[in-house]
Amino acid sequence: MKNSLKAAVAVSGFFIAGAAMALPASAAGWMAWEGQNEATPRVIYTDVADQAGAMLACNAKGEMVAMLTLEPASIPDVMKRNAQYARGSDSKVTVGGGEAAKATFRYTPARKTIESSDPATAAKVYNSAVKGEMLKIETQREGTIETTLPAPDAAFKAFAKTCSGLRKAAAE
Repeated sequence: MKNSLKAAVAVSGFFIAGAAMALPASAAGWMAWEGQNEATPRVIYTDVADQAGAMLACNAKGEMVAMLTLEPASIPDVMKRNAQYARGSDSKVTVGGGEAAKATFRYTPARKTIESSDPATAAKVYNSAVKGEMLKIETQREGTIETTLPAPDAAFKAFAKTCSGLRKAAAE
């Protein structure tokens, strides 16, 4: 599980497939990655067998990364897949009715995920959950994905506090 956690924290882009996919929100909300202190998680994810998953992680500096699956899948199971190939994808990210922002995602075919290591892009994913607004990612080749993430819950709030604390500590 240590390697899976390292892979989860190392997430660096988003994977998108299909012409236009609408992904439903997870009914289970957010969960801390296995083995982490639930009061101070650095990785949280949604995990519902019949719905696409999302993951947010923050590094030691409190910078966030984000990942979404393109199809219903368990994030811990997805992270166990051997994925030796990924490619960049020029994209646009929109939260709710806001202005689209340019972004580069990493598409990993073996995992069927899109990932972003850019903290500003990951913040858009985070903010879509906070605001309860639709997240739309349009990629150059993989298509468009639209999803509404679960609302912030105890795990999400603990993650937010952890990342904020790490950013403040790194700035000192």
